[in-house]
Formats: sequence, C-alpha cells, structure tokens
Amino acid sequence: MRAVAFVIVIATWAALAACQPPGYSTHHVDAAGSGADAPATTVDASPDAPPSGVCDDMFRLDGHGAAMTAWVSGDFCAWGVDPDHGAFPLTKGTDGAWTGTRQFTPGTYQYKFVVDSTMWIPDPNDPNVVDDGFGGHNSLYTCTP
Repeated sequence: MRAVAFVIVIATWAALAACQPPGYSTHHVDAAGSGADAPATTVDASPDAPPSGVCDDMFRLDGHGAAMTAWVSGDFCAWGVDPDHGAFPLTKGTDGAWTGTRQFTPGTYQYKFVVDSTMWIPDPNDPNVVDDGFGGHNSLYTCTP
C-alpha cells in the first residue's frame, strides 16, 4: 500500500512540475553551460512603450502662460481638486503651454483643466463635451488602445 501511495505522490509531483510557468524555477544554465541557482532575469524589449491595453496620451492647454499651476482632474480621480488628491499636474513649456501625460485604461472619461486652483475649464481643443450639471461642460476623453 505504501508503494502505491509513493508512486501516486511522485506522479502527481511530476505532473505539477510540468505545469509550472516559465521562470518559476530559479535554476538556470549560465553562459558557461553550468547549472547554477540564481534569480531568473527577464529582458524588457520596449521599456518606453505603455503596457498593452493602455492609452498614454498628452494633454495640452494653451493661453494660460501667466498661470502659476495647471493640472487635469476628472472622473478618473473622483474630481480630485489637486495633484495630492488624484489630479495630474501639467508642466509649463517655454511657449507658455501647459502639457502633461497620463496613462488610462480603456474607457471614456470626463475631465477639465484646473488653472491656479480656481478656474475649472473644459479642454478648448476637444469638441467632445457633456453637460457638467452646473451650467457648463466637461470634456470627454476616450481611450481605445
């Protein structure tokens, strides 16, 4: 009876070992051809590319070069009032335009630019808008990778 149980354990272990994903084991063969226990390494073929299924888009706001701060807020961050609450900051360029990039998962998002913490304005370059419920508009951004 013990021999049968031992054979079943060995057969189960062998079947499970065959199902391990690549890189599961830290045992590998080094360049010299010898086996050594070492952490497995992976190579990132395109470190600057956004993850698959994600949009990595730039937002631009012109005409507010005298402003001290600008960021983008929207339903993607529960309309956070500043970068400490989820809005993403924009950087003022030498041309006075504010720009910034953020990654989005697929979907449609409402957003506005926030200038100097007080002016909430829809994107003047985005004709896609919806009523904001306060007599104005929110811009719409759709991520379709």
